[in-house]
Amino acid sequence: MIGITFLAGLMLGILAVFVVQYFVPQKEPTTHGIGQSNVERTETESAHNLPSMTTVGVGKFEQIFDDPSPTEQYQALYNTLSQNNEKELKRWWIQSQKIERASHREIAQHVILQSLTAINPQEALRALDDALMLERDALSRTIFSEWAYLDLDEAISSAAKLAGTQRSVAAEAILKSRDDLSADKRRAIAVQLKREETYLKLISDEEAFQSTTDPGESWNILLNDDVDDLRQMGTLAIVADAWREQIGFEILSKIYHSEFKDYRIKWKLAATIAQGDPALAFEYAQGVSEENEQSYLSEIVVEEWARTDPQAALAAASTFEASSVVAHLEEEIAEVWARTEPYELIGNIELVAQESRVSPLILAFSRISREEPLRAIESLSTVEDSVGSTSPILQRIVNEWSQQQPEAATDWVLDNVDQEDQPLLQSLLKEVLPSLARQDPKKAFEIALKQPVPDFSEGLELRVISQLTQDGNIELALSLLPRVREKNTQEYAYHNIASAMVKKGRTLEALELGRDLEPRLQESYYGRVVQTWANTDPTGLYASLEDLPTSATQTDAVSALFLSNDVSPVLTDDQLEQAKSLLDPDDAARIQTGTVKVNRSIPC
Repeated sequence: MIGITFLAGLMLGILAVFVVQYFVPQKEPTTHGIGQSNVERTETESAHNLPSMTTVGVGKFEQIFDDPSPTEQYQALYNTLSQNNEKELKRWWIQSQKIERASHREIAQHVILQSLTAINPQEALRALDDALMLERDALSRTIFSEWAYLDLDEAISSAAKLAGTQRSVAAEAILKSRDDLSADKRRAIAVQLKREETYLKLISDEEAFQSTTDPGESWNILLNDDVDDLRQMGTLAIVADAWREQIGFEILSKIYHSEFKDYRIKWKLAATIAQGDPALAFEYAQGVSEENEQSYLSEIVVEEWARTDPQAALAAASTFEASSVVAHLEEEIAEVWARTEPYELIGNIELVAQESRVSPLILAFSRISREEPLRAIESLSTVEDSVGSTSPILQRIVNEWSQQQPEAATDWVLDNVDQEDQPLLQSLLKEVLPSLARQDPKKAFEIALKQPVPDFSEGLELRVISQLTQDGNIELALSLLPRVREKNTQEYAYHNIASAMVKKGRTLEALELGRDLEPRLQESYYGRVVQTWANTDPTGLYASLEDLPTSATQTDAVSALFLSNDVSPVLTDDQLEQAKSLLDPDDAARIQTGTVKVNRSIPC
């Protein structure tokens, strides 16, 4: 029983190939080594030697698909198409593209392309250009599986001309269909196609599925092979599910304690298991004694549970004794609920603890605002009593709105927010002005200048300058720079522009720009320039150390080079020592002990 279930997922994935091989006698595979086969077919030769049914006119698929059985549909198609030559098969192919039902189109196109491959594989491959993008991989497998039997050499040669995923799919089809070849020959094919990892995955999968009664052994095979686990997610999921049938939801702990290089694999596998019965999975997770494991598994389970029954998930989460655990799980459940059914979450927000409400409400209103921003704003009143201040939610709404309609969102803020409520007005304008700056930068800048500069903060025009520099619009940012207010705002605007200039290779211009600043602001400005320079072009900065404007800037530059070289080594130890020799001995000594650091605190 377990062995059958264990293989169910695999068999579903290869149903088409199974039916093809069952109903269609294959030519004896070539075994002369790579590239030794030489099969000749004429256009009028039948694709398969099956007894013929009543001939169906080209495009008359309806009669074939009247039978509800896919097996009978396959057999009817093979019998019909066996009497067709290349030209007729092409006509069938054209007609098949008009089949609306996906399952029927899939069956028809697989049979047509396999029959066409038997006559002219190159023409079958060209036909893929007319297939739907998401269906091409499966059809390509059909072609190369057949081709590998008819003419292995030609199949390999044609696969080698493909690139990326297309070549990987072809290589996998060839290697799977020619499992009659020795391991060395199959590996040689994979190497020839530069897809050795595909061969290694196939071998590992084959070994794993041989242990149909011992999923634990299969699990260990998959974890200890030389194949990237991400490439084996499907196989790992099948094995994990089979193991669950043996040991129940203890499989969650097996997954948790397994070593994966990519944390996403562990999470996805546990989530897949939890989907089967989240209530029982939660019961198991709650009973785990180790705290970290319990927390990890419980979070995964409630997130999956929340997709189908968030209220039941909330009720289950409340049974934990620790209030901190309950609050965390409730927030996770509510956030999933907000993403899947935002209106439902808003209407049931009282089911969520007070301290866990704001984040999921922000998500829910954010999703609504992408299509109906004004409705989202109008609905805010329904949750005021539940959360108190709705300002954080309103900020997210106008931010989402501004990304779609920056001018409309900005106008709404200016027309509807009380000018006396400066904290709210400033926070909302910070959300919308960057998006408006992309569409109408001058209007955004003028709006920013009309707003007062808050105490201990920067003017809103800094948001506009920052967006312009991020978008590479340096010249416009430079032209607006003289109108930037307040020393702090001006200083940080200079910093943003300087960083953008250095990243574009305009380092000398950035250094020259700093001469416009008053002396007390120049040190931090030049520090920002050399910091960016060290991260983007360390060799260029090293070559220019003696040309820097001040000794303090030189010290900052050498310090920045040491820091960047720790992360991405580019300069040699001798070059670093040479750079340090240019400094005052005291400054050089401080760099050696790591006490000289460049200024990194720059607001956006």
